[in-house]
Amino acid sequence: MPLLACSFGGLLALLWPRWSPAALTAGAAVSAMLLPAEARVAFNGVGLAFGGAGALLIVLFGMTLLPIVEIFLPRGEVGRRAGVGLPAVAALLAVALLGTGLVVDRPDGAHPQRSHLAYVLDADAGTAHWVSAEAAPTGWTGRYVNTRDTAALPAGYARGDLWTGQAVPIRAEGPAVTGSRTGDTLRLHVSSRRGASGMTLRIERPISEASARAPGSAAVTVPVAGMRAGTWPGEIRFRDLPPEGVDIDMRLPPGPVRVTAIDETHGLAHAPGFVARPPDVEAGTREDGDLVAVTRTVSF
Repeated sequence: MPLLACSFGGLLALLWPRWSPAALTAGAAVSAMLLPAEARVAFNGVGLAFGGAGALLIVLFGMTLLPIVEIFLPRGEVGRRAGVGLPAVAALLAVALLGTGLVVDRPDGAHPQRSHLAYVLDADAGTAHWVSAEAAPTGWTGRYVNTRDTAALPAGYARGDLWTGQAVPIRAEGPAVTGSRTGDTLRLHVSSRRGASGMTLRIERPISEASARAPGSAAVTVPVAGMRAGTWPGEIRFRDLPPEGVDIDMRLPPGPVRVTAIDETHGLAHAPGFVARPPDVEAGTREDGDLVAVTRTVSF
């Protein structure tokens, strides 16, 4: 919508004489009403993890106002000096505001900072770890994670750079995974023995097609393009997992393959040693955060 508004503003400028104040004002007004609001929506939706989306909208907002600013600049030698002086003043003001913001803008209950934390139990090894994808752990997250070593995590679980820390294992059965391999097709039946609502499958090889069928429902088949980066290349996520489990077929290159099934429940309140987040910290938006995940790896 904001980009369409910018295009509409440009069209208005073409319909009026060049540099027409009416055209410039009308063109900028439409975008000026929409771009800041859309930038706020983008920030609230994805936070700083994808802050570039909101920043782009703010930049576009500023660009829509530049022609209007030029109307008020004097012409001639004074205008040339103003053309140099105004950007310099704006740059200094931006630096000053940035420094002030870094000093006075601190997380609080009304403006909490976001954190990422998950509890991961390897049901095969009987070990558990705290996992965080934060670039630099917050004070609250730092009480759980203290190393970049991911070697002890379940096979295929780690995605990208992670922080980890040892955790007390809970008594929980891992996902039930049965199946068979025929040529380029792997047929699985997966279910959660502990009644988890979500299931993620990490596959050691890339997949080109996946089909899922829940009890009482028709199978749904979708082509798969691309691969997961920073972890095993194949991944399937299933939400609202029924107690009976689901049948999943996938096409992948021939040869041996490992599959790590991860059943997931939301919330960390029942994880050993968990202390609730303080008012100035809230859960982040990454889909594998704020979860208790129990894994099991099977070879086919």
